Amino acid sequence: MSNNISHTEVLREMMDIRETWRRNDFTYEPGQKERYELLLAARRMRVQQLFADGEVYVGGIQSK
Repeated sequence: MSNNISHTEVLREMMDIRETWRRNDFTYEPGQKERYELLLAARRMRVQQLFADGEVYVGGIQSK
């Protein structure tokens, strides 16, 4: 994944591909599945990075 695409652009493009997929009776257009898989991998790497950096709220332990 190139570094010149922002994280919000990744999410927007993923949503666009999913919407097109729904409108096309749940079938991908040529190249869409590969692009979606690439975007999904980039998104997963970003989320893992956020967890590793401690930037995600994990939640507290509830006492009884």
